[in-house]
Amino acid sequence: MSALERALERVLAVRAEFDRTRPSLRLMRPFGIALGVALVAVLIPPHDTSGALIVVLSVIYATILFAFIYSSLSEERTWVAPAAVFLVIPYLALLREAGGGHGSGYEPLFVAPVVWLAITGSKREMYAASLLIAAAILAPVWLIGGPRYPVDDLRLLLVFAVSAFVIGRVVQRIMVRLERETRTARAANERSARLFLDAPHGVAVLDLHGTIVLANGALGAIVGIRGRDMIGQSLAAFSAPGDDSVEAHVTRALESEADSGVSECVLRNDLGQDVHVSLSSRVLRHGDVEEPDILLVNVVDVSEQRRYHDRLAHLVDHDVLTGLANRRLFDLELQRHLERCRRYGPTGAVLLLDLDNFKQVNDSLGHNAGDELLVNIGSVLRRAVRSTDVVARLGGDEFGVIVTDGDQPAAAVVAQNIVDRIREHAATLDGVSRRVTASVGAVTFKAASDHSVDILALADMTMYDAKEAGRNQVALLPEGEARQPRLSARLQWQDRIEAALADDRFELMLQPIMHVETGLVDSAEALLRLRSEDGELVPPGRFVYIAERAGLMPQVDAWVVERSIAMLAEIRRDVPGFCLEVNLSGHSIGDAMVEQTIRDSLARHDVEARALILEITETAAVADVALAREFAMRLAELGCRFALDDFGAGFGSFYYLKHLIFDYVKIDGEFVANVHTSQVDRTILRSIVGIARDLGKETVAEFVSAPEILEVIREEGVDYAQGYLIGRPIPLEEFRQEFLLPRPADAPGALEP
Repeated sequence: MSALERALERVLAVRAEFDRTRPSLRLMRPFGIALGVALVAVLIPPHDTSGALIVVLSVIYATILFAFIYSSLSEERTWVAPAAVFLVIPYLALLREAGGGHGSGYEPLFVAPVVWLAITGSKREMYAASLLIAAAILAPVWLIGGPRYPVDDLRLLLVFAVSAFVIGRVVQRIMVRLERETRTARAANERSARLFLDAPHGVAVLDLHGTIVLANGALGAIVGIRGRDMIGQSLAAFSAPGDDSVEAHVTRALESEADSGVSECVLRNDLGQDVHVSLSSRVLRHGDVEEPDILLVNVVDVSEQRRYHDRLAHLVDHDVLTGLANRRLFDLELQRHLERCRRYGPTGAVLLLDLDNFKQVNDSLGHNAGDELLVNIGSVLRRAVRSTDVVARLGGDEFGVIVTDGDQPAAAVVAQNIVDRIREHAATLDGVSRRVTASVGAVTFKAASDHSVDILALADMTMYDAKEAGRNQVALLPEGEARQPRLSARLQWQDRIEAALADDRFELMLQPIMHVETGLVDSAEALLRLRSEDGELVPPGRFVYIAERAGLMPQVDAWVVERSIAMLAEIRRDVPGFCLEVNLSGHSIGDAMVEQTIRDSLARHDVEARALILEITETAAVADVALAREFAMRLAELGCRFALDDFGAGFGSFYYLKHLIFDYVKIDGEFVANVHTSQVDRTILRSIVGIARDLGKETVAEFVSAPEILEVIREEGVDYAQGYLIGRPIPLEEFRQEFLLPRPADAPGALEP
């Protein structure tokens, strides 16, 4: 057992505080020996002491010893302890008598009782002993006198009385201070021992050979055995097989004079499980022989922290819902594979797939059903490719696959296998989920290098070929310089959109919106057009979806917002109550650049925010309802208002009524164009108007192209009308001349909630 371990056991075993009033036999032994030696000295010849006095002295001596032993063994201090000391005083007086009286030389022993009580007794007991000594010296002078006890003993009395008082007080002060310091040291030692043994993390004491000499319970809990059972073993013996990090840490710590630093190591517990720990060590040097140098090692279990960090690292690179790689990891793997292709030649392919009819699942069965389907599709994709291939969810219902090896026929086989498996899986489901299929665009890295176009853009556009060809199929981009006509057209349109942004070739048209009750046109919708190089105005239906696929829509919408608000400021100088509606793409909802453009433009042109009505198309908002709601809430706090466009065109109309923030409901033209001839359309229109009115919202009917339609929507209570009957989209100057007449700011008919 080590010295440190013995010291800890002694500290924890002796619970009682140091009590100087109950001395041990070890402390009593010198006093007993001194008294015994004095008794023996009386017997050394020549002496003329009577035998009876020797017997009395022996009996008193035995009584003193018995009282000493009894008081040391008793649990509490009793009257026996001071009585034994007081008995020493007549014992010394008799010894003095037996030794010849005044010349016997026993006088110095009279100091012993005072010193003893100064060490073990109270101040009162010490003073009492001093008085008894004075009486023991003075009484023979008065009672016997003569040559055996001359009057000179009075001077002896004075010397002994003063000496006993002074020495006793000094000794007692020393003992009180020693007692206090001992109690403090004992408490500190016990705290240190408890800190070691009850520390919440593992602590081990190693000798200079790396062997454990002491281990606490927390360390034992980490490795699954008791701390005492670890003693005598090397700490490295508890490492995971093949892991020498613990041994390296101990070696480094023993060689270093300062802290060894922190090491991440792995221990193996009794169940065979790996436990990740953090080790920090320091050598404690004593410099004496009795206490050798030791190594103190702190062991902290960081397994939970390691699992948490691993989980965070996993979430950074993986989709939370499906567990597949996310867009970030997909892009990293794509760049890594592109580097490989540049070094060793192009091989493999990129597959982009989009689920057909997935929106109907969300609209009809709810987002929980949609999420469950996405998880299942993720599992299908994992099983459809090799373990070396990368499968990722890129967002929504769009997935990507990097086929790391293989030519174009191999890529076509993998893509077709994916389409077939998704179709077969959906066939086992109920309801609208049965109609879910996949459209896949496949582009080999060789084809991408031949076309000198970004492979993701090529795969995305090729995927749209599959959708336009009827869905549930694969579109494969051929290798070589020849491009498919549709792909070439899309790439040309992407270039034209980028050029239009750079050269400011977009234009805005205004289509009037009339207040049905007053007949006044006090608002309009801004509609985007692209001016081609030959002067043709291209409608958004021909290029917006390409801009969305190319990621250009936020830039386009930022341009539209900036120009629309500038136009609105110009109009409101003549018609202060005028409002303008601006469409936002689903790809721009929540985009920080678009939101900041709205804020900056309103402030720069000093336009009241409530004059700007942002149209969110129902079919665009469905991609992320929560994102659309947060976006609307932030801008609503600014004062902007919102219109839910194309209401009724999607499958989740009522879901959006519940979850989206809006002020106006724009009824899809599908239910307006034939409302004067179709009772079904009129019934649907009446229902939408009733629901909007109950919710405190106003309605706008699109596709109002005939007086009969206008009359019907007026009868059904629609608030605003928009369509060719009211006016076609025209440039600002024409709009100003045809519809804008100066009127007071409080004129009726403005789009107010």
